[in-house]
Amino acid sequence: MDPAIAATLIGVLVAALLGVYASAFHLLRSDLKEHRVETNTRMDRLEGKVDSLTLALARAGFLVDPQSPSEPQN
Repeated sequence: MDPAIAATLIGVLVAALLGVYASAFHLLRSDLKEHRVETNTRMDRLEGKVDSLTLALARAGFLVDPQSPSEPQN
């Protein structure tokens, strides 16, 4: 086989493999971004539930601040 033809075929194959690698990396990156957005949404919902539970417990008087000064005793 002529070296010029072999070099051309190798160049085309390397370029094709690089394109496949770049496409796979792009798809993987977009999947990770989508997963990160989904995880952030779940964490935000969980944080909101914990915040509302904390506020409900505080309003009901179950939560007290241990650092607050006690009432003066006579």
